[in-house]
Amino acid sequence: MASSLRYATLVALFGLGSCVVSTQHTERQISSIDRSTLDGKLFVGYQAWFRKPLEDDGNSHWTTDTPSPEVGHVGVDMIPNITGYPSECLFDTPFTLPGGGNAQFYTNDCEGVVDMHFKIMADNGISGAFMQRFYGYINEASGGWVNILNYTKIAAEKYGRGFVIEYDLNGAATTSTNVTSTFLADLAALNSIISSPAYMHHNGKPVLEIWGFGIVTSVTVDDGIAIVTALKNAGWYVILGVQQAWHAELAANQPGGYGSVYQLADMIQPWTVGAYDMSSYDSFHDGRQAVEDANALRDMGIASSIVVWPGGSSSNANPSETFDHFPRWNGTFYQKQLDGAVNLKPTFIFGAMFDEVNEGTAILPLLRNKELPTNQKFLGIDDNMEPDAYVKMAGDAALKFASTS
Repeated sequence: MASSLRYATLVALFGLGSCVVSTQHTERQISSIDRSTLDGKLFVGYQAWFRKPLEDDGNSHWTTDTPSPEVGHVGVDMIPNITGYPSECLFDTPFTLPGGGNAQFYTNDCEGVVDMHFKIMADNGISGAFMQRFYGYINEASGGWVNILNYTKIAAEKYGRGFVIEYDLNGAATTSTNVTSTFLADLAALNSIISSPAYMHHNGKPVLEIWGFGIVTSVTVDDGIAIVTALKNAGWYVILGVQQAWHAELAANQPGGYGSVYQLADMIQPWTVGAYDMSSYDSFHDGRQAVEDANALRDMGIASSIVVWPGGSSSNANPSETFDHFPRWNGTFYQKQLDGAVNLKPTFIFGAMFDEVNEGTAILPLLRNKELPTNQKFLGIDDNMEPDAYVKMAGDAALKFASTS
């Protein structure tokens, strides 16, 4: 999600002892998921916005203010472990590895990368991905985003996964564009992708998520009502990704508040990245999620999705941010949230994010601390963890969730 808005500014470095998450994982037999329902599934958010610099009209996301990643100008805090990636999808960087040689990054605008990522999801029992589609890039001239959606369709069908389009309102503004018309036109243009047998449905309808109401305030309440109404009338099952204190805004019933938009949703997904840390998660879960959110959703007759995230760090993209802002605590922070979400039994669990190395929330296989480049500061996962430890944790939770839903 967009770094400037999707990463809370809570600063919480705390002194809890670290404990090691068990590396013993449940054996699972992977088969195609049921694409007719979201019930009992764990999906991940997939940015898919990491492309080779100079080939993407400036939309790389590996870098910040330079044409290509440079020391001091890189835009990510974590580095994927690229073992097994197709060589034609990789490019060299100036970041020097401990054993010599340069670290390589991948480009998402390469079918082999998307295929690799969906294979990782399938191998670990993750249900599939919500594909981020940023409003500001819908009309991107190069067509790179549509290429990636086509690769997603192919990979999801190949590996028996599901996928959903998730519109991010960043870049949208009521004063300058007709957001409703833009969404409807884009969905019509993407019909060959949406018609895939791998595209997720729920309650007999194709699923669509819109992220940002109450967060991206350049889209007004009236526009929000028009957007959701039009999409529902067009036959979509509409999930709204909303600010984490959405129920308080709803309860206040303030004129001009987004509560009237939230009430139209088929499902609510509060965005909780940055809303708590290791020391405050239990109280957030026991109070906000288990009581306040649950009661508000019950009263409205609206389904729920719960967001989980492994930790966060975005200091390379945002130098004012504290490095390792939300520590992972060797996986225990993520495991607590996975367990908490499974116990609350939402319709489905949303893992933020699969590949978000900009903000340090990625769960795809990552470099460990001892493997990091020596000429630029990066955050690795703990040395005693396997590179794929976090996707395995998510997959174990998915298996448990499915068996108890």
